[in-house]
Amino acid sequence: MTHIKSALEIALEKTESIKGDKSSLAAAEGKEEGKKLASSFFMDPNMDLAGTLKKIPKEKIFAVKEGFFQVILANLVLPRDEADIKRLDEVCLALGILTGKKAEIASLKTQLSGFLKQWLEDKKRLDETLRQQLGPYLKQKEAQLAQKYGRAVRIDPRTDPDYMKAYNKNMGSLESRYSDALTQAKEDIVAMLGE
Repeated sequence: MTHIKSALEIALEKTESIKGDKSSLAAAEGKEEGKKLASSFFMDPNMDLAGTLKKIPKEKIFAVKEGFFQVILANLVLPRDEADIKRLDEVCLALGILTGKKAEIASLKTQLSGFLKQWLEDKKRLDETLRQQLGPYLKQKEAQLAQKYGRAVRIDPRTDPDYMKAYNKNMGSLESRYSDALTQAKEDIVAMLGE
């Protein structure tokens, strides 16, 4: 009679040849530690980041910085409003501490700040332009609805399908251009840090 193998026996046979790579495991742990450190930093930008980094063992510091850097780049996004630009201060502070290139980072911060403010201005201008262009159409639609229902009707452009179609089309194009430029800025940061 043949022996029927249990699922555990089959799984053990299949994983028998797999050995844990300690260096890749240590690198993954270091990156995770760096991500957690970055999260702590963004919660409290006044923490002693430089001191914390100095305490990390030399064999682990590269992986920790890499994980930290990934979080920094993830926080460098197109802002929704003016308040989101304040995140740039924290991102640049962290980059300066992480790299030691404070002068280059200060210059970068000035450029990025102008770029992000321009994004917000262009976004606002697009909304205003569309409201002006579609204003007569919306007024006509409001008048038709008022006549139909016997009372004044106010249409918020953001609830009108035609406005939103035009807005999404134009905003998609604008956002694509700015996202491409931001991606290039991130690549420039990576290149600058690799010097």
